[in-house]
Amino acid sequence: MDNSNSALLDLYLTYDQWKEEHEALYARLLELCRLMKWNPSNYEYPDWDAHHRKVRNSFIPFMLDWQRHLSKERRTIYPIAKSLTCGGRIGPVAALEQDDRIAAQFYEEYQKVTKDGTSPEDALSRLLQVLMIIAEHFRVEDETVVPATDRLMEQLEYSSC
Repeated sequence: MDNSNSALLDLYLTYDQWKEEHEALYARLLELCRLMKWNPSNYEYPDWDAHHRKVRNSFIPFMLDWQRHLSKERRTIYPIAKSLTCGGRIGPVAALEQDDRIAAQFYEEYQKVTKDGTSPEDALSRLLQVLMIIAEHFRVEDETVVPATDRLMEQLEYSSC
């Protein structure tokens, strides 16, 4: 079996699991975004530090799971999605790969400043940057990659009957 057939088989066998993970991570992302809307000026005793701890307790596990999910995407989804979507080197998969790198850079910066003892407001601002990039990543995937791979999975189902 050549490499492209192996990649296609791997995608076919793991696609439902990937899609479930994708949807679960998106739900967690939305919850993190809702947490970020908290505004301490709405309260008598604003406590940015407590809010940062609360968001961070959800954010760090989300990032670990998202990075694991990205690793699967790079291995199984992206190689095939490049041929399913238009644009080639400047298409949506290239944009997703660039978003992945940018999100990773902002996440590293977030981790660095929190270790260095930055203010909770600054840490939350950097965390929000990461979430905005990841939200854009999901938007692009949902508009381009998911529909294209869904169609491919349907074609594979029909051809195997």
